[in-house]
Amino acid sequence: MVGVTSRGVSYQVHTDQLPGSFFGPSTLVELLRHRALHQGNDAGFRFLLDGEKAEVAWTYADVDRKARAIAASLQAMGMEGERALLLYPSGLDFVAAFFGCLYAGVIAVPAYPPRRNRNMARIDAIANDAEAKIALTTFEVLERVQTMITDTPALQRIRWRATDQWDEEQADQWRRPDVHGDTLAFLQYTSGSTGMPKGVMLTHSNLMHNSAMITYAFEHSRSGSGMFWLPLYHDMGLIGGILQPLYMGRPNLLMSPTHFLQRPVRWLQAISQSGATISGGPNFAYDLCAEKVSAEQKRTLDLSRWSLAFNGAEPVRAETIERFSQAFAECGFRREAFYPCYGLAEATLIVAGGYKQTEPVVQSFDLHALEKHEVVPVPSDAPHARELVGSGGNLLDQNIVIADPDTFEPCTANQVGEIWVSGPSVAQGYWRREEATHETFQARLRDGRGPFLRTGDLGFLHKGELFVTGRLKDLIIIHGVNYYPQDIELSIDGAHEKVKPGAGAAFAVGDQGAERLVIVQETERGRHLNFEEIVAAIRKRVANEMELAVSAIVLLKTGSIPKTSSGKIQRHACQAGYLAGTLAAVATWSAETGQVEVVKSARRRGVDADLDDGVDDGIDYDADGLEAAADLPQAPVAPKAMNGAAAHLPTKPASYSHANGAAAQGADPRLTGNRAQIIEVVYAKVREIGRERVGELDWDVNIVELGLDSLERMEIVASLEEAFGGRFPDSILPSMETCGEVVEAIEQFMGGQLKDRKTAPVAYEVPEEDYQFAKSADFLRLQENFKLTTQHGMTNPFFTVHEGIMNDRTIINGQEYVNFCSYNYIGMSGDPVVVRATQEAVARYGTSVSASRLVSGEKPLHGALERGIADFIGAEAAIVLVGGHATNETVIGHLFGAGDLILHDALSHNSIMQGAILSGARRRPFPHNDWRALEKILSEIRHEYRRVLIVVEGVYSMDGDYPDLPQFVEIKKRHKAYLMVDEAHSIGTMGLHGRGMSEHFGINPRDVDLWMGTLSKSFGSCGGYIAAQKEIVEYLKYTAPGFVYSVGLSPANAAAALASLNLLQEEPERVARLAENSRLFLRLAKDAGLNTGNSNNTPVVPIITGNSAHALQLSQLLRGRGVNVQPILYPAVEERAARLRFFITSNHTPEQIHYTVRAVAEELDSIDPSYRGADRPLPELLHSHSNDRMGVLPPR
Repeated sequence: MVGVTSRGVSYQVHTDQLPGSFFGPSTLVELLRHRALHQGNDAGFRFLLDGEKAEVAWTYADVDRKARAIAASLQAMGMEGERALLLYPSGLDFVAAFFGCLYAGVIAVPAYPPRRNRNMARIDAIANDAEAKIALTTFEVLERVQTMITDTPALQRIRWRATDQWDEEQADQWRRPDVHGDTLAFLQYTSGSTGMPKGVMLTHSNLMHNSAMITYAFEHSRSGSGMFWLPLYHDMGLIGGILQPLYMGRPNLLMSPTHFLQRPVRWLQAISQSGATISGGPNFAYDLCAEKVSAEQKRTLDLSRWSLAFNGAEPVRAETIERFSQAFAECGFRREAFYPCYGLAEATLIVAGGYKQTEPVVQSFDLHALEKHEVVPVPSDAPHARELVGSGGNLLDQNIVIADPDTFEPCTANQVGEIWVSGPSVAQGYWRREEATHETFQARLRDGRGPFLRTGDLGFLHKGELFVTGRLKDLIIIHGVNYYPQDIELSIDGAHEKVKPGAGAAFAVGDQGAERLVIVQETERGRHLNFEEIVAAIRKRVANEMELAVSAIVLLKTGSIPKTSSGKIQRHACQAGYLAGTLAAVATWSAETGQVEVVKSARRRGVDADLDDGVDDGIDYDADGLEAAADLPQAPVAPKAMNGAAAHLPTKPASYSHANGAAAQGADPRLTGNRAQIIEVVYAKVREIGRERVGELDWDVNIVELGLDSLERMEIVASLEEAFGGRFPDSILPSMETCGEVVEAIEQFMGGQLKDRKTAPVAYEVPEEDYQFAKSADFLRLQENFKLTTQHGMTNPFFTVHEGIMNDRTIINGQEYVNFCSYNYIGMSGDPVVVRATQEAVARYGTSVSASRLVSGEKPLHGALERGIADFIGAEAAIVLVGGHATNETVIGHLFGAGDLILHDALSHNSIMQGAILSGARRRPFPHNDWRALEKILSEIRHEYRRVLIVVEGVYSMDGDYPDLPQFVEIKKRHKAYLMVDEAHSIGTMGLHGRGMSEHFGINPRDVDLWMGTLSKSFGSCGGYIAAQKEIVEYLKYTAPGFVYSVGLSPANAAAALASLNLLQEEPERVARLAENSRLFLRLAKDAGLNTGNSNNTPVVPIITGNSAHALQLSQLLRGRGVNVQPILYPAVEERAARLRFFITSNHTPEQIHYTVRAVAEELDSIDPSYRGADRPLPELLHSHSNDRMGVLPPR
């Protein structure tokens, strides 16, 4: 747990209680340095240069060195504390520059990469607002931008540098900056007009906490990997695609958004080929794939490993989830992989999320009630039902409240209000905008609670699920009734076949004190549209479904409606354009005249340059150099903006010059040689995409002016590359406008020859890694893990052969060692009494029961063992299974299912996780040992589920700590839940007589519903058990697959466990000796300055080195001193949590323990003198015992 201060409020953040964040870094500088030092050779980021096969890969060490080189240069320029614009195409250069800024203490300002002069006004406004002192970019962009800044004063004042040209040798000159959690890391500029950009101030603490929340919400593991195509300058691409993978220490595959939009199947191919487990994007991306990916392409896809498909940044539609799930079910995609979520830049990124691998929550509500700010659930087929997709619920260390935006009173459960958020992820405010910061970030409820972030979004919480209904300022109020623009817009979808779905805006304008409804709507493409018919259909639909009269309708050309950088319709920009008369209209209608007016030349009407941003498809996905697919005018240019506009355009390369004017009559002299064939292919591809909008084509026809949207232009590029078997370089795409220029580019860069279709494979070629396991990514990753031992000249520490009984001592290769690798805690394995009982059982019953116990495998030993376990624990009955792992998998997976909820500790054993997944129930981790967090979760969502299971462990096997069990019992009673305790490491070790956690805490064992334990530790055998109410045990014995369809416990194992149980009750002093030894080891280790983590007087004591190489080296050095202990290395644990794990037993002697702790301290001093402190002496107590290891190995 670390302390975080956000906007003057202190929070305790549980980053140390989540997988992947053990070491709790406070800054991104510390995070990347840690990865570079401890995982330097691990792949950090890979980028698909062509969107398919060609890639460049950087390790963490690569990123670190490049960042240090950039930082050193910035430091030499005196830039610390200043702002730096980052203007990069998609690629890894952006990653290096971003971290280079952080490494230099410079505040990064990511922005749209320049594309001609289209978005230079916005970049200029951002540079001016941020008071940027330098702009960082690539050499190629720098060359282009020089001709684009003549009318951008802020950009002319700052320095421009190309970081891909800097010498990496400068990395050695880097000085670590004075940054901490509260230091600003970067400014995230939100969507809006060019006039008033707002930079959200995000600190290192904001980013670290949001990364921890994503880890918690997405239930990340170190076996997962990601694939992202989202723009890196956008919050979802930067934080989700760069910072979150770095936080987890897992590789991420990146792709240009342009390559995705050119061929949407590339996204899914990248997921399929890389085996990515997490990827996602806005809602439209899933629609695009469902529409564009062919049946043949689907046959090449394997999406079965894609376990989390996040959907956010724009409204999530239930029909999209259904359409995509059905379309790609044959590829292995599962509907439950969908993960709708909600967030915004002002809260860093994520705010709310649901449960991994559970179906999205889709619920219908009464539309008329919502208009009155009331929440009334209704069946999906009810009249006036509106279907909403839930965005999940509250996440770690933060609070979501629904507040009345006018009175600031908390809303009741059945009211719609404004979504307010508080917590460590909430940003510090808007850069240089105190008034806006106070209004947005420092809101307080009427009762004084706060501060809260006012999101400006309207919504409500229903059964713990957040439903977003609209924007506060977008609300339309007519005759005292509230209307959500989304509802009106949805009603228009499908009103007419030429109405483009999802491309309309509804808003109100004032007229003599009254509000009038205006609708702006894109039409589908077509040369002879019946505008009167379309207008009539829209008016009729709105009147019938919304009971509203429309005052004005503006029909727009396709692709011209303004959108934000995250793909949302800019209603305010539409309103401003309507009032100014600057929208790209093709027809208008007003109630005042009752007439439809067709705009003869939309181009002459013009458009305000301020509305240029985002009128493509939302995010500037193509803003990374592929301008031919994006720079087509999306709205006509106003006459006032035309003056001198040509001066801002980049000069076209000489090789693409052509004669101006129309082509000469007759044969075109330019169509010589193979050109005639090439241009026919170009014509065919343009007609194929543009269809009826394409008229006569010739050499000089400008494709840009055909009215195709950016997606269609990308399709033309992609189809030509497919036809000619090559790639257009990114740098020449801006110059390809006419058919002739396209032909010249094909000749120069693709040879001008059509790809020979006969040589194309007739069947999909299966890569070797998919059928030769030795070449599979899974196996190769395993081999990477072995490199640590070979790099340091050490032997593999795993699968060590022990040549006798493992107790306090063991024999390896004929050599005897003090042994701390065995959980033979109380010496039952190898005890003569236990061995004798086992031998007698084998002689009497054989070596196997040779059947399931249900049919004919039952032996007297089984019943005696189960009765003995139940009596020992204090339960009504017990059942024994053949394996401990299988016990958890079987019982959890069998007793709970759909409609249930499983809440487990974040550090739960793998068997618990697997059982929860197998069950099909919803599951959610809670922070380690945090019963308060559990209480909060149950208070919010218990009522939504049938059965709820809470799972904790008695003693946690990795850290040696344990939960406050009485608190968990109280919570389970209060919320009428089931409680399960995994006592694998606490039965026989905790409590006066070894009866486990119930005896340790003095609680009634029947207050716990399921006591799970293993027979392999304190009971010297093998297997697992459940002790519970007799009804539960009876049900399991007749129905649990892992019991019914499995052989019964062998006679030898049953006899060994029964004899151990009886011997433990006869000799409870074994438990006392174990407790004494455990306390001694822990006390000595702490006194010696060793890091024992959270261990709390249990027989599990870690010595945390924080470095896998050191842990491995220490293990081998101790072997040389006669001590056998196993290292736990990355990726089994986070690198900073690498350790040796000591299992203490009742047979260990004080001499062995003293000797071992001293040896650990001395060898650690030799490895890293700074670990304990160079001048820290060993305690006198350790000096008083023999240094001769043979003195601690008495003869047997």
